[in-house]
Amino acid sequence: MPETSSRAPERPFPLIPLITLAAATFLSVTVEMLPTGLMPLMSAGLGASESQVGLLMTIFAFTVVALSTPLVYLLQRVPKRILLVGVLTAFAIGTIGTAFAPSYTIVVLTRIFTGAAHGVFWATVTSYTGALVTSKQLTKAVSITGGGGGLAFVLGVPLGTALGQVLGWRTTFFAIAALCVLVAALLWFVLPKRVEEQPETSAIEVVPAPQPIGNVEKTGLDGPRVPRPTRSMYLVALLILLCALTMAGNYSFYSYISPYLLGIVSLPPEWLATALFAFGITSALATMITGLLFSNRSTLGLAVAYACMLLGAGSLAFAPQVLPLVVVGLGLWGAGMGFLPTLLQSRLLAVAPRKHRDLSSALYTSGFNLGIGSGAFIGGLLLDDYGIWSVAPAFLTLVGCAFIGMMVMDIRQRRAAVATPPIR
Repeated sequence: MPETSSRAPERPFPLIPLITLAAATFLSVTVEMLPTGLMPLMSAGLGASESQVGLLMTIFAFTVVALSTPLVYLLQRVPKRILLVGVLTAFAIGTIGTAFAPSYTIVVLTRIFTGAAHGVFWATVTSYTGALVTSKQLTKAVSITGGGGGLAFVLGVPLGTALGQVLGWRTTFFAIAALCVLVAALLWFVLPKRVEEQPETSAIEVVPAPQPIGNVEKTGLDGPRVPRPTRSMYLVALLILLCALTMAGNYSFYSYISPYLLGIVSLPPEWLATALFAFGITSALATMITGLLFSNRSTLGLAVAYACMLLGAGSLAFAPQVLPLVVVGLGLWGAGMGFLPTLLQSRLLAVAPRKHRDLSSALYTSGFNLGIGSGAFIGGLLLDDYGIWSVAPAFLTLVGCAFIGMMVMDIRQRRAAVATPPIR
């Protein structure tokens, strides 16, 4: 009698749909961050101050925080394929509105509209990616779709800045809107009409639970073991607070990086896109090698990430006229921002109670966006009251405080873990 297997047939890897979703992710982040590169041009074109243009980042981020959850709840019955196509179409409508906006007030309204779509997109794309693939394919799939966001810093913002300098900032927004329409059409044709989770029917195999990036310690004859970290929502809240403080410091400076480079550094305008590209490429490379460098060494990884950010921004703050140091500083800053998100998410997994991981992740996302919005707002206030030079000290102060807080939290966690007896 032929032997039968209860193992479900392996689902083909949906490469084309995932690449299209990565293109959508690329456009989503590019739409969000584009004002950072086009700030001087938008300021002149709209008759608004640079701080007001920076405030567009705050408005966008706060819209994501305020509206993403209720909108996702209201739209939960809409098929995700149709929802993603609709969101990309909304990106196009909002971005075209920005391109043709006759005044700063209309631009604000278009950014609120686009920010609402952005929140729905990020709440949908990850779960939809998980539905397209099996559990064994999930890591690879998420790395493809999530890679579009990192590519936006490497190519989207620098290319948008270069295009704006040649053809004007309105043309750049119109070009991004056209790409959104194209990707929406591709999503309609390449995404499957029905997506069902593939049940796992293979025999149950007991394997060790996956560990987040942590610190392996040895204790006498027990050999290597992973300490058992304390888990609590208090620690989750503390981590989110430190994450928000870090992002606030980062975006108090990065939101105004273009006027800083053109003004304080005296960078020629034709080199601005290249400088932003240098930041983006080092950030992307750092993200790629985070796990390789800091697996089981999250304390070291966090220290390196914060040190890179502080040294990099410090170079721009204290030696803005020394161009080689500025270039190196941008690279270090970008590398630090590349390392940090993976390490923070890993630390979140280490401290979040297992039954509250979904809630912890949602709160983390909100904290991240609150940091972005608050940072752009703080930077704008400093720019108006003290001038563009003041955004660099704000970065160093806020990120430095977050670094100290993170290290104190880590030391206390390590002591608690060492004090916990190993499982026999």
